Order: sequence, then C-alpha cells, then structure tokens
Amino acid sequence: MEMQRSGTDAVSVLISAVGERAGTLSGNTVGDSAGNPAGKKPEGAGMVNAGNHRAPADAVVNQVILKIVQRCNLDCTYCYVYNRGDDSWKTRPPVISERVLLRLAERINEHCRRHQLSSFTVELHGGEPLLIGKRKMQALLTLLRSRVDAAHLRFTMQTNGLLLDSDWIDLLARNQVSFGISLDGPPALADQQRILRKDRSGSTQPLLDIIAQLRSEGPLFDQLFGGCLCVVNPQCDGGELVDWFVAQGFDAFDFLLPDGNRLNPPQGWTGVAPYRRFLLSAFERWHLLGARAPRIRKFELMMSGLLGGKVFLDALGGDLRLLCVLESDGSIGVSDVTRICGGEYANDVLNIFDHALDEHVRRYRIDEVQQVCATCRACPHLASCGGGYLPHRFNGIHFANPSIYCEALYALSERMTQLLREQLPAQLLAGMATVASALVPLPSPSTLSISPQPAVLLSGVVP
Repeated sequence: MEMQRSGTDAVSVLISAVGERAGTLSGNTVGDSAGNPAGKKPEGAGMVNAGNHRAPADAVVNQVILKIVQRCNLDCTYCYVYNRGDDSWKTRPPVISERVLLRLAERINEHCRRHQLSSFTVELHGGEPLLIGKRKMQALLTLLRSRVDAAHLRFTMQTNGLLLDSDWIDLLARNQVSFGISLDGPPALADQQRILRKDRSGSTQPLLDIIAQLRSEGPLFDQLFGGCLCVVNPQCDGGELVDWFVAQGFDAFDFLLPDGNRLNPPQGWTGVAPYRRFLLSAFERWHLLGARAPRIRKFELMMSGLLGGKVFLDALGGDLRLLCVLESDGSIGVSDVTRICGGEYANDVLNIFDHALDEHVRRYRIDEVQQVCATCRACPHLASCGGGYLPHRFNGIHFANPSIYCEALYALSERMTQLLREQLPAQLLAGMATVASALVPLPSPSTLSISPQPAVLLSGVVP
C-alpha cells in the first residue's frame, strides 16, 4: 500500500482527479469492452455500475505474494493464518530456500516473456518477513534482482514493524523495498488482539516507540513507508480512530474488515451492524478533516469506482487472476485468505517446480469462481465495493453470494454517492448519470436475497 499525503479536502481531491477525465466520463460508458471497471451505463442509485466483473479479459499475474518465512512473533487473535483454521504453516519450511527462489526467478522470467510484461511485483510476506534476518534478506533480494531479467522487478513488504531498526531501514533503502506496517490503533484497543507470542503482552506501544525513533533519525523511514493496515475492531468508534492515526502522524492507512464468512464467521461476530457504524463514522470524520485528511485507501478506491475509476484491490472485488501466493516450500495458490474456506483452496495442489506462475488460474477456475452473484450484478453500488472480498462471500458451498459485510459496504457506498452528488460539478454529474433513475431509492441490502445458485463448488477444480 503506497500513498502520499492529501493536501486538500479528501473528496475534492478525487473529484479533481476524475474531472481531468471528464471527456471519458461524459459518455455512456466508462472503461472498455474488455470488461474493465465500470464498463456499463450508469444505472440504479449509484454513480456507475461496474457490470459483472472488475477484470479485463486478458488479465495475467503481475504479482507474487512471497511467503519468505512461516512463523510470526505475534499471535493476533484474528489472524487468518494462525487462528482461523489454516494449519498448513506447521508443515512448511520455516524459511524459504535458495532452491525455491532460483526456480521463482526462472518462472518470473518465462512468465514475463510469455505475456510481454515490462514489470513484476514481489511482495515479501509471512508470517513476519523480518524474522528472516538481515543477511538472508539481503541474499534473497540480491538473488532475485540478479536472476530476473525479463522485467522491472519491484519489491514491497508487509511487516508488523517490531524488528525494524536503522540497519533494516538502510537495507530496505539500498534495495528499494517499500513497506507497510500493520497497526490497529492505540495500545488500549490494539493490544486486545495484537499479542506478542513470547509472553502474551501487548505489542503496540513498542511499535510506536520504534517508529518514533526511526523518524527522529531522518526522513528515510517515511520515504520507504507506504502506510498502515488496520484491522477493524467494531468496538471502537471509526471517527475517533481516524483522529488517532492523524494525531500519530500517519497520513496514509487502510481499514481491513476481519476475515470470515457465513461458514466461518469473524471472531466475535454479532452481525454486520457494528462494522456499518464503524465505517460510516470513519468516513464522516475523514471527509470533515478537510486539508488534514489522510489518504484512506478503502474510501478513495470506493469513491473512485463510483466515478468510473479502475479498482484492482482484492478486498473490493479485484481480480485474483492478477496475483499468486508462493509458500516457503514452493507451493503455488490463490489468495491465501481463501484457506479459511476449506476444501481445495486449503490444500496444496500446485508447485513452482512443476507448474507455471499462473497455472492456478486455470486449475481453480478463478475467473468463474470470482464472478459476482445476481444480487450484486443488480446492485447500484457494485462499482464501489466490487462485491467485496472473495473469501467473505463463501457460504460453505460456493462464493456466489454477497459479502458477509454487504450491508456495511452498501451503506458506505450510499453515503459516498450522496456526497458526490452534492459536490460534483453539474455538467460532470449530468454526463455520468442519465440521471433521473439515479435518484430513485433502491431496497436496502437487508431486503435482498442471497443468490441460491450453486455456482462453482470448492471441489470443482480442473484436473
């Protein structure tokens, strides 16, 4: 997640950016015939309806989530790896091997040549990736940089930050590795869930102290730092949490909805209403901050989707054909969060030694599986939420359902739509919406039925 500070009203920034594309938006279609976001006439109550799917027909893998270690120094209660039923990490090598890395470099080269890709992203992940240590991290980065010749290779990393020090920052800077940090808010809130594995104590204040120290040493930390990822705790007020992040000097972050679905609900699930309250409160505060508004990825991308922009984020229905997950033993899979759904997605079927980087797309029929259900296709806010994150749609049989968070996402998008109508220039609004129908209220998601169609079962992989 890489963001820069917004210098003016949060909504105005988006409107200005879209205004530059007014010629495109003033027509009947946004996007293209290949199925890019918002490639349909505006309809219903939303600004733009995304049609059936966010992805172009020719989408190919351009990113690998590389699990360089399997262990973590935290034991977060909501973690999809350690506490949501996925025990595969126990049988994998704790640290990725040179053999797997060499084969990965070969696969990236052949993949980029075959698809004529000019760039490719490797996201360093875990577990906690910094547990690999500085020497092995440098060796890993050097190996991949020296062996991959078919594309510009870009490195990112997601870390809990607890092992960061000035030597790590220097190493990441030398190797041009940007990073995000997982941080759930103030210690009294975050330490309910983000617990040190070694002694079960809270982790947040030590992290805040580390960040303060690194920032005091110069600008390098913030030059590499892309922003924070915050898992929503519905017990707190979203607006107050936005204020806390701003007060701590964080000008870019995102809110992640806890992983879960109808079969395997999120930890402490009492229904969607608390998440709806959290997101609406956070959004209102973000909007009212004006020139002090931080960049909040979920809000910006959802509003961009309503305005016809491309939204590739997997949490907002982004195309999972664009990435693969490579485990430390060389296993290749879909987004690893899908392991909470069980079935074929929780088992290792493919590996880097015998299969291409994109073989999982065919094997798991990702294009078919990730199609949104009829309820979502008819929804005026599909362009905004994209149907939600695929694992959140699972009902124990298939994915052809609205997200378990549908009501919260719907309410948030409805509020965004109202705000955009109030602030968009009249001529742009007229061009976007042919618009009398856009003022007709639709039923709330609580009145919409879940699609009964069987769609693709978890066991329905291509042999």
